[in-house]
Amino acid sequence: MRILATQETDWISRNPIIHHRLLEWLSTHGSEVRVIDYDIDWAKKAGPIRQGREEFPGIHKYYADARIRLVRPAMLRLPLIARLSWLFGNWRELRAIFRDATPDVVIAYGISNALLTLGFCRARRRSFVYHVMDALHTHADSAPVRLVARTIEALTMRHADRVVVVSKGLGRYAVAMGAPADRVDVVPIGVRKIPADPELGARARTLLGVGEEDVMLIFVGWQYPFSGLRELVQDFARRGAEVPWLRLVIVGSGELYGELQRIRSASGLERQVIMTGQRPVDEVGGLIEGADFGLLPAYRNETMEHLVPTKVVEYMEHGKPVVATRLPGLEAEFGALPGILYIDRPEETIDRIKALGANGASAAIRRAARQLGETSRAAIQQGDDWDTVTLNFQSILRSEAAKRPGS
Repeated sequence: MRILATQETDWISRNPIIHHRLLEWLSTHGSEVRVIDYDIDWAKKAGPIRQGREEFPGIHKYYADARIRLVRPAMLRLPLIARLSWLFGNWRELRAIFRDATPDVVIAYGISNALLTLGFCRARRRSFVYHVMDALHTHADSAPVRLVARTIEALTMRHADRVVVVSKGLGRYAVAMGAPADRVDVVPIGVRKIPADPELGARARTLLGVGEEDVMLIFVGWQYPFSGLRELVQDFARRGAEVPWLRLVIVGSGELYGELQRIRSASGLERQVIMTGQRPVDEVGGLIEGADFGLLPAYRNETMEHLVPTKVVEYMEHGKPVVATRLPGLEAEFGALPGILYIDRPEETIDRIKALGANGASAAIRRAARQLGETSRAAIQQGDDWDTVTLNFQSILRSEAAKRPGS
């Protein structure tokens, strides 16, 4: 099966998530997978005004034998016109692909180039699958741009042959955006059966400088402005002395990274707030294993409302309770599970943790975390494993490809 996937962010530098795993797996099981992406962080890097077309063969994040063929269209590295010039590069790339090696099925992950790709699919009678992992239009900065993005996203959902979502909440979102309910499929994040590994966790804590008596919170992922991390670190600056046994470990990068570093340095929090930066995928599991609690202190906004972020599943796989904002998407998936400790604001995190132990005793809190974490592990292991998820995804793609056979 020849598969083309299009997105409008950086396939290489952004954190690996569900579509990386699915498409890499498909590339190791007989499918030819090509991805078109966008150098979204171009303004942060030096380079010529005209950035030529680039191709990266054999890209992988999860499977060493994956054979993703990544194409980055040419663009002009200038404010205001960078994305427009990249879209023109998409048009040229799509024209060449549909002329020389027409895909059997096309998957889209963005907004602007998703609509463009849909147009090519209709012209060449190819099946178009919209794989929805996020409420994409809500990431737009200004209200006018958000309105345009929402209109395009809704139009694409209405006309897609199939809309695949990763959670029940996003399924409701897709239908509300206009996707026909009979074309919407939920293919959730796959679950790994991960046994407890105290030795791995102990090594991670030692590496981070976290003591046996300390309570360790971990956040893994992109540090969006709405992640709640700014407010949480500021609360540590105000109240950290009350909880000298509490450690906050932040893994990853993002828009807030520099600001969080400045708050941490100005407040003398280098020991209590630990920032690792981006880490390889195979190191992150050990860091989570060493933690007592996973964190999702995000704002309740349009972007987060429907989501079950991958990080939450990963925390639960490792048997960690999750301190999380009360989001409708989480409640739809997990309800009142004891291992999900809901908060309404990031600043409630410290008190939520302290309340688990008599007089805020760290040993009692760690014992409570282990008990609550086992409810998380038991609940998440009821879900489909990655083998089931990837086979279901492959089946959907094959079904759609079969509806429009031939060139």
